[in-house]
Amino acid sequence: MKYPYILAALTLTLGLSASALAQDSTPEIGPELIVYTGTGLPTDLADALVQPFADYMDETYGVPVNVRTVPGAIPQSWLTLQTEWPNPTGDVYLLYNQNVKEGIGLGYWVNLQDQYSAEEWSTFDADALAAMDLEGYAVPMDISAWVLAVQNSLDAGAVTSVADLAKPEFAGRVTFDSALSVASGYNAIASAAAIRGDDWRSWFVDGKFDEAAARPTFELVASWADNALTLTQGSGSISPLLRRGEALVSAWWWHNVMAEVAAGTPIHAVEPSEGVVSVVQASPVISSASRNPVAAIEWVKFYQSSVATEAAKTLNYYNRVPRSNEEASPEWAEFAARANFLYMDEFRATMLDPAYNVEVLDLYNRVVIQGQ
Repeated sequence: MKYPYILAALTLTLGLSASALAQDSTPEIGPELIVYTGTGLPTDLADALVQPFADYMDETYGVPVNVRTVPGAIPQSWLTLQTEWPNPTGDVYLLYNQNVKEGIGLGYWVNLQDQYSAEEWSTFDADALAAMDLEGYAVPMDISAWVLAVQNSLDAGAVTSVADLAKPEFAGRVTFDSALSVASGYNAIASAAAIRGDDWRSWFVDGKFDEAAARPTFELVASWADNALTLTQGSGSISPLLRRGEALVSAWWWHNVMAEVAAGTPIHAVEPSEGVVSVVQASPVISSASRNPVAAIEWVKFYQSSVATEAAKTLNYYNRVPRSNEEASPEWAEFAARANFLYMDEFRATMLDPAYNVEVLDLYNRVVIQGQ
């Protein structure tokens, strides 16, 4: 093969192995695949793989499948899929984990685990798989890890915990995202629960949000907000404050900190001593209504192959999760060796659950924003 991607023991919904598919019993493979790719680095990686994938499919099946990527906001892709079902335009979709989970119950996807041998499946990160809890319909694609972006001008050891956002010497010089603005704003609540040793599950009992049980954790977050320069609204508002030196410490995603360091901003990442609050992003999922199902399965597997891993390194896709039989990027290997990941996928899903979210944000607004 021209590319170091090995197709092994591919068991399809048709009950055919990959070797059989590559021979006389190959189902018809169409010349085009439509892939909804989200935005940012996942789209960049997909675009980088279009030609290698076409070559691979040509060598394996005699059809140089052209992948047409459809970048765009994930909520819009999810809405489009639901609106078009049962005749979606896409064959493959990159979606948020909660969308994937909802789609499982609706019969939207092909089970990905069924397409791998047990040995192959074991190469995916077991902890990340468990955190996603997506029943084998997707594998871990990347991990967003929440760390502290610290100016290099600060003394070593000046910042070790998210709790340091409340230090008097940093008054008016720290930032973290607001839960009223972006989903990453829930990270501070999860981190505060970890610092306090709280069992956040006790906040949600019998389908109700227990405000009294959650309030002490929210009050800890409020103490950080009282000391903040501002509560940010994602990367676009964090980066300028760090570049200008207005923020001495900003809670931010590790991969964004690494990109900022590469751009020349004099900051470094500190892993909080209480643990690194992290979210796993699921890989693309395969539409069960795909008009080109074999190519769709092959694309998703190719997107998680060693070819993709090497392409991701050239794109500085720092937080892509390597498989156990692959060599991680030096940056990820060094970071992962130090970080104690606290996966918050279940926490975030619960907080965002419509059954609780209005009450959660009401408490956040009163305690963290208004100081009541």
